[in-house]
Amino acid sequence: MIHAGPYEDHAALDILRALDPSDYREAVLARGAEASHLALFAEWRAAQAVGVVSHLLRTDTGRPFALLTVVLTARGVAQAALLSRSHDKFRMPLARAAVEIRRRLPGWAAGAGIHRLEARCWADHPTAPGFLRACGFRFEAETPGYGPDGRAVFLQFAWIHEGGTEHV
Repeated sequence: MIHAGPYEDHAALDILRALDPSDYREAVLARGAEASHLALFAEWRAAQAVGVVSHLLRTDTGRPFALLTVVLTARGVAQAALLSRSHDKFRMPLARAAVEIRRRLPGWAAGAGIHRLEARCWADHPTAPGFLRACGFRFEAETPGYGPDGRAVFLQFAWIHEGGTEHV
């Protein structure tokens, strides 16, 4: 079982200090510059003021392993982000989180007035695209131009509320 609870500074810092290497690389490419875990913490902490939701995910033993946030980008449209500790070591908790997200997303989104939820991941990330699909997101497009030199490609995924216009 996965426990999603409120954001906590110290637990967030612990997660960001021990990020999965691919999650760290993705974060660096998304921001366009190298970053320490402290810089990532400062940016994640600042997002708390504008987030619709910000959760700390814990294993069934209570160990924090991932951060999840959703930020509105337009009326009814939001952007989701997740950063985790080792995807190998926390494979089962991440899989359980994906199942829970997929199960709860329609009800949560309807209650929050969100009909489109977007998420992007680094195209070379070994597990993020599969995680997003497992959460119920659908691939939309490749989006080049990331990283300090603009050579990194990200993948755009979206979840669209069943009452809205579905895409295939």
